[in-house]
Amino acid sequence: MTKVDSVIEKLNNIIPGSLFGLFSIISGILGDIISRIMYPGYNFMRMAVSDLCLGPGGLFFKLGNIFSGIFALVFVNYLGRTFTEGNINPKLRKTAIICADISCIGFIFLGIFCGSNLIIAYIHGISAITSMGFGFCYITFYNIFMIKDSKYSNSLGYFGFSVSFIFGLLITLFLLHILPVLRFIMVVLPLIEWVNTIALIIWYLIIPFYMIHKKI
Repeated sequence: MTKVDSVIEKLNNIIPGSLFGLFSIISGILGDIISRIMYPGYNFMRMAVSDLCLGPGGLFFKLGNIFSGIFALVFVNYLGRTFTEGNINPKLRKTAIICADISCIGFIFLGIFCGSNLIIAYIHGISAITSMGFGFCYITFYNIFMIKDSKYSNSLGYFGFSVSFIFGLLITLFLLHILPVLRFIMVVLPLIEWVNTIALIIWYLIIPFYMIHKKI
């Protein structure tokens, strides 16, 4: 972790680490918007977010995901290393950062492996579960750290728990819909997935702006 800390510190001297959170959101939103515009038949209520990669603008969706994940990887590493107050357990903080890294890498793979091919779709599904599962873990950990660290407002942590809840709900419904008797859950999954996406976007906007404002 020491070498990673050194790299993050040097990078932060060039570009503030908080900005990478904004870069991540801008990349992801641009990819979604462009691919959505080029996919006139897309239905938010019935189609998953990743279905955008199957449309004419699928390449933009994939690139948006990939760059969003790369920028997010830098941001979550920087953010995790700012939690130095409030008697935060170093091992727990390290675990949270590892969870964040795995989640972001899974998100990058979502962009790389996205398509109708059976094998690609299978890898995409595994990447989705990985990204969501570890995303729930690291955001929950970070929320706790924000509440304990005096550099951050408690309200940031409390809001973050709502994001964690949506993550948990999406993961639970996704796993339950695999059961034949609960396949009807599939009807609401696209909407919950979009709600989760919007909640994550807001989280990735609020935290960097707060860090910039407080010069963290």
